[in-house]
Order: sequence, then structure tokens, then C-alpha cells
Amino acid sequence: MPNSAIAQQWDFKLPITALSTNRNGDWVAASMGDGSMRFLAAHEEVKDAKAMDVHKGISLSLKPDADDHAFLSGGDDGKLFIIDPKLDAPTLIAEHKNQWIDHVAASIDSTYRAYSIGKNVHMLNAEGEKHGPALTHPSSIGGLAFSPNSKRLAASHYNGVSLWWTNAKEAVPVKLNWKGSHLGLIWHPDGKILLTSLQENALHGWRLSDNNEMRMQGYAAKIHSMDFTPKGKYMATSGADQIICWPFFGGGPWGKSPLTLGGTDARVVTQVAAHPKDELVAAGYEDGMIVMAPLDGRMEVLIHAPIGKGSGVIGLVWNATGDCLFAATESGTILMFTIESVRKAVTNA
Repeated sequence: MPNSAIAQQWDFKLPITALSTNRNGDWVAASMGDGSMRFLAAHEEVKDAKAMDVHKGISLSLKPDADDHAFLSGGDDGKLFIIDPKLDAPTLIAEHKNQWIDHVAASIDSTYRAYSIGKNVHMLNAEGEKHGPALTHPSSIGGLAFSPNSKRLAASHYNGVSLWWTNAKEAVPVKLNWKGSHLGLIWHPDGKILLTSLQENALHGWRLSDNNEMRMQGYAAKIHSMDFTPKGKYMATSGADQIICWPFFGGGPWGKSPLTLGGTDARVVTQVAAHPKDELVAAGYEDGMIVMAPLDGRMEVLIHAPIGKGSGVIGLVWNATGDCLFAATESGTILMFTIESVRKAVTNA
């Protein structure tokens, strides 16, 4: 097989700090090291990237916005923007001078946006107005995520997670306690399980109905990427030399070993992206290698050979239809793979 199944490539000659799709899955956004962003229409016919000046500094958190066509970004300039890739400029919705907006999140039902500054979380309603007082936590926020039904907001921090009801009259959180520094957050698609990545190369989770906990340890590196396969059957994670996929069917992962995909060479998975329709996971590695791995026992397909130091994959996303995969590297390149480009590469191998 050739070294790569790339369909298209864009070299921006700037570091890329994050890669995201909007909720519609028809646009891809990349935040750049100079505070600007690049946008690509998420389909096979895309050609040129659109550039937009956003932050006077850098984006610290880039996520899909509550408006399903847009993006939400918070920066070290203290500004929170809604960014519509079809417009010429971002829309400023909050500003805190001389402070950093570390994390952002938006609800699926288009009702709420949230962002954190240090220990405090601020919520905005659909009109961009403040929704209640600032939510204070015992330490700096490590991550934010709304539940799939948008009724709860999870904020991770040192020694656990605080769960807030978005429509509660009184701001009193439910505490999920576990020692350590909790960072990334992910909800199971059914909203019944919440998991966090920790500073110490591990995962922790809670089943909310009975507070039954799960601990996933033994990773070689911090887990920067987590994604559920369709209907939440598996959760794929980075942080090891293989793609670690925890089973969430048949009673969940308690007492079960994970499914491991990909090679066992001395390279760490940095990003994972579950296909939106099929039982397939794409994974990017610290040396730029990218694979597609089916979950049905078939061998994974190498779609981009390793390049080496400085070319690690820092972002990996599918479009909504699942026929285009976009990868961002730390060197400032975005690669697009299509189902057709992969098929041709395999056929010609």
C-alpha cells in the first residue's frame, strides 16, 4: 500500500491547537497558533480553506456550538465567540478582561452555553444572557460537558466532578468524588454514565443511577481523546500503544477486558474518532501514523504512514455522513481521507 491514502492536504505553516466539526457535521474548524481559524467544508469536493481572525492570543477550547452550524471558542484574551464559518467575522458573546476562558461547552438542544474561568463556570441561555449566578468549584475546572438531554452540566476538577441541573432554581451540585485531578469529560449517549480522564494516565467513571464506579488504569500516557461508537456500544480512547475500546453493552465494562485494536509498536495513540454510522474507529498516533480499525475482528487499515517527531496527530474528526475523515497534525497540516481514496489505496497496494 502507498504511504498514504490522502485525498487532499492543506499546509498552513502554523501550529494547529484543536480540530472540531460543528453539530451538523458539514464544517471542520481548526484553531491556529496565532489565534486565527481555518474552515473546510466537510465533503469530498472541498478545495480552499477559509481563514478568519478570532482571538488576540489563542483559542483554549474549541467545540461545536449550540447553533448546529457554528462553533464556540474561548481564548486567553478573555473572549467567548460564536463562529459561523459562512460569515466574515466571529460574534462576541462574553468578555472577561485579563482572564482566560479555559473551557467551553454547548448543549445539544440549542438552549445553553457554558464556559469556565478558573474555579467558576458561567452559563448563558439561548439569547446569550446570563443563566443564573456563576457556579463555583473547589479548584480550577478541568473540563465541561452537557448531558445528552441537556438537563445537566458536568464540570470536572480536583477530586471529582460537580453535576449541575441546568434548570434548577437553586445552584446545588451533585458531587461525584474520586481522588486526583479530573480533566476531560464524556457522557455515554444514553446519559446514564459519565467518565473523566485523569492527570495520572487513567479513566474514572460513574453510573449515575447507583453511583457505581469504574476505574480504567494502565495507560502509557494521558488520555486526550475519547469517543463512543454508534449507540454507545464501545468507548474508544487514546493514551496507549493500541486503540483501547471499553465495552458498554451487556451490563457495561465492569469486570471486562477492553477490546484492543491497532499495532503494538512503540508509538502512542493521540487521537481517536468513532465512525458516525459504522462500527469502525480511526486513530492517529504521536508520529503521524493514522489507521482505520473495524471492531468486528477484521485487520486495521493503514491510511497514513508514520512521519516522525513533530508530526503527531492532534485532531481527528469524521463528517456527518462518514465518508470523509479529517486529521490535523501539530506541524500545521490538515489531511482529508475519503472512503474512495482509502479504497483506491488498498486496491493499488
